Amino acid sequence: MQELNLRFFHSVAKTGSLSAAAEELHVAVSAVSRQVTNLEQRLDIKLFNRQPRGMQLTEAGRLLQAYALRNQLQVSSVIEQMHDVMTRQQRKITVACPDGMAWHFLPSVISEFITQCPDTCFDLHMVDSVRASELVKEGEADIALTFSLSPDIGIHVVSSHNAAIRALMSKHHPLASKAELHVADLSQYPLSMSLNGSTMRYLFDVACSLSGISIQPSFSCDSLGATYTMVCEHPNMVGLCSAVAVSGKTQAEGLVLKPLLEPQLALRSLQVQVMAERQMPAHMKAFLGFLDHRLITASQ
Repeated sequence: MQELNLRFFHSVAKTGSLSAAAEELHVAVSAVSRQVTNLEQRLDIKLFNRQPRGMQLTEAGRLLQAYALRNQLQVSSVIEQMHDVMTRQQRKITVACPDGMAWHFLPSVISEFITQCPDTCFDLHMVDSVRASELVKEGEADIALTFSLSPDIGIHVVSSHNAAIRALMSKHHPLASKAELHVADLSQYPLSMSLNGSTMRYLFDVACSLSGISIQPSFSCDSLGATYTMVCEHPNMVGLCSAVAVSGKTQAEGLVLKPLLEPQLALRSLQVQVMAERQMPAHMKAFLGFLDHRLITASQ
């Protein structure tokens, strides 16, 4: 049964006459009559008793009417669901960032934003900083948060924030009483940091080389969560990270962040990037503003 047949049948069943159905459907009476007759012929079932005062459903017609009504409601429900899906897709924001931002800070920001704007949904891709920028340039991600040393062609930097490398440790650590540290101060304690290839590892190795020392970490991993757990579990472990990455976590768990004085460790910035010259929709602009405010607060 075609949807058009059912629509005409349902209108006649509801209004009780061909003329009333024609008026409701904005078609000729002959068109309504033809569709109903075609339907009866295809089914080889009489659906209406034609009477002088209108069309009366047969028992078989009443069964079809119930089906037609259910079908109409189901179609309306499916259409509504499709509109909801399209709306969610149109309000989706895809973000790419390295592990350091995906571990705690960015999920915290996104969670708060969704609380305020529940119609917005997010996809979060955890990749290295170089790949995050590439995903934005390729149009696969709307926004990238990257630890960067220099700008990139095809990228517009919405904002840039201090991402100086700091020392994370227990508040009971022997070094916790010092206001500032040198990399040499860390040489006597177990150290947890990222693997070779990251900007953090590169800058730390440069700072150690210029200071004339060599420090081999006790634990190397590209997961900030793993480093954070090592610091929490080992009383003398020192971890390296930025203030933004652990914003809102350290104080409650008895940890402190200490500045490292070597200038090389302050060369890294945290950039919020989008595709160059792209016109951002309103919900993305709103999130970018929200994110920037949180980054400013966290990096202070």
